[in-house]
Amino acid sequence: MIGRISGQYNLDALNGKKSRRSVSYNNGSEYEKDNAKFSSFGTLLSRVNAEMKNIPDVREDLVADLKDKIDSGKYNPPLDKLANTLIMAGMLDEAME
Repeated sequence: MIGRISGQYNLDALNGKKSRRSVSYNNGSEYEKDNAKFSSFGTLLSRVNAEMKNIPDVREDLVADLKDKIDSGKYNPPLDKLANTLIMAGMLDEAME
């Protein structure tokens, strides 16, 4: 394995110096350029991912609105929905005992 690595990079594995032999992998022809082709779905996915990075994690306007409602005493959460969520999470049963 080390022999293959040193041969590929033209290094002498024992002393770390460049070797005098040259290694050609393309039979003397000009190197071809690398190409990459992406599907339309891959391109779309990349654009969506870039747009998602622009969306903030916290919607400050909603947080500020909820804080104002709580501070003024006007926030009335739907208690039945909250209770169902707690029951589904298994938290309400423990609190009742």
